[in-house]
Amino acid sequence: MEARQAGSLALGMLLAPGRTLDRIAAAPAVGAAALAVVSAGALWSVLCICLWRGGHGPSHALVPIPRADYYLAQAAWVIPALLVGWAIVAGSSHFMARRGGGLGTFRATLACTGFAYAVPLAWLLVVPDIAAYLLFGFGMLGKVVRVTGPLTLVAQWALCARALVAAHQLAWARAVPVALLALLAQAAVVSPILR
Repeated sequence: MEARQAGSLALGMLLAPGRTLDRIAAAPAVGAAALAVVSAGALWSVLCICLWRGGHGPSHALVPIPRADYYLAQAAWVIPALLVGWAIVAGSSHFMARRGGGLGTFRATLACTGFAYAVPLAWLLVVPDIAAYLLFGFGMLGKVVRVTGPLTLVAQWALCARALVAAHQLAWARAVPVALLALLAQAAVVSPILR
């Protein structure tokens, strides 16, 4: 049941994100949101395993792991890292939204931001990276991420702002900076370990 709901809501995020976020805010599906984040992480883990099996490693990394084993290790920690990232986005945006006059519950914020965080990550970053690697090889990833990285950030920003409009009835003028600050907070924690 949870998987079906997560799939339905993720599809809704692709086809009609505003209406879907309103629906999620009205009946927060935290378990389905968690499944969306875990699914995005699982896709990213698949990419990491493909890269490790291909003998690739990042050009540089902050985590002191041998280059040849880095992507295998990242495959193990990407799901927990994304769950932490989601918690930071949800917690910080909920805190700021409430201080800015928002009316929503943490449960609604958690559910809405989970889908706003995970769906663009999966479909705008990870799936194109997997396709680029499988079709064109490792050398293409750097070129692809120059487009997909910023596109993913902008989509997450817009969807997280819309999530706050849905969950907290915030005006866009308040939701947009709150969403950006929340995403920057999670990026400061999570992005150094995800290559």
